[in-house]
Amino acid sequence: MARSKKAGATSGQGEVRRLWPAERDLFKAHLLRLDDVTRRERFGTAVNDDFLENYAVTTFGVGGLVYAYIEDGAVRGAAELRGLEDIVAQTGEAAFSVERDWRRRGIGATLFQRLITASRNRGIRTLYMTCLPQNAAMRQLARNFEADLAGGYADVEGVIATGGPTPFTILDEALDTARGFASMALSMQRRLWRPAFFGRSHGA
Repeated sequence: MARSKKAGATSGQGEVRRLWPAERDLFKAHLLRLDDVTRRERFGTAVNDDFLENYAVTTFGVGGLVYAYIEDGAVRGAAELRGLEDIVAQTGEAAFSVERDWRRRGIGATLFQRLITASRNRGIRTLYMTCLPQNAAMRQLARNFEADLAGGYADVEGVIATGGPTPFTILDEALDTARGFASMALSMQRRLWRPAFFGRSHGA
């Protein structure tokens, strides 16, 4: 079973939860805030805003799942699990992005653990991730989760054996999903109430 050897904790100022299709704009805003270096680390090459906007639109499809670190209503880190549409293969692909000022807080490790739990519960026995050779932070994160790393000049691939689902992993994700959905609903209500409140205040 893959497990972090030194799983970090977040700073306590935000929350890590599943991101829903209705929150696509939060995910897009996070991607657009990434600096050039972080964009290249995430996608393996330089990408522009148009690419990121289109990527955000297509992320929440049948084969995708996103967890995010959210602080003050903004996504500051995200982890994506792709390949869920191909159940027979029992493999998935993980990808991560954390904004530069939010690194070294254990956010990546927390997101990684959520993806592993989600993978196990969906029958994904092997999780792949790819990063650039110079991305030392991502390579270390993969090692913390006992990934086998291989690669060369162009990229490094990590392979993680996730293990199968257990009653505990299923319950853990179910509780996390319920909390996350409630948090999403409350956040959306607040965004709807804010214009209405200010509209009445200005009209008074």
